[in-house]
Amino acid sequence: MPLDELTEVLSSKNRRDLLIGGEFIPARSEILLYRGDLEPMTVPLGWFSPKPGSPEPDAARLSVTDYGQTVRLGEYEAAADAILYEFDDDYRPRAMERMLEKDASLGGAIRRLRLQKGIRQTDFPGVTAREIARIEKGLVKPREETLRRIAKKTGVPVDQLQTY
Repeated sequence: MPLDELTEVLSSKNRRDLLIGGEFIPARSEILLYRGDLEPMTVPLGWFSPKPGSPEPDAARLSVTDYGQTVRLGEYEAAADAILYEFDDDYRPRAMERMLEKDASLGGAIRRLRLQKGIRQTDFPGVTAREIARIEKGLVKPREETLRRIAKKTGVPVDQLQTY
């Protein structure tokens, strides 16, 4: 990894979710990856399986690129996010939180607003928790009456719900 990328990863607030390097351990058929917080992480070489027509992983040519977001095994590439999601139980909630923060849908806005206000899905009079969950996941479009009830409980005008 180039020095400027390494410096940026090591000083990043999310350095635990980025990689800085690694090594192939042939005797165990494992890749030892190092995170931006210098913690090691072991990944079985077999996890790196190519799709048909894609290059085969070449563990002897291991490198980390793209500011710690990509592991290269020769011509084969794997996203650090995919590796961390699979092998780090603590990463998954952080990844989900980032995804929810970026959700620009009405359901995502309602979820952020509800959480910001400390309101549970069960706290909306006349709207079931299941319906709130389905709205937040984008599975259903809420009716106008449901939006009015959400707005009343949150103290936010209906036309402002999308802005959260």
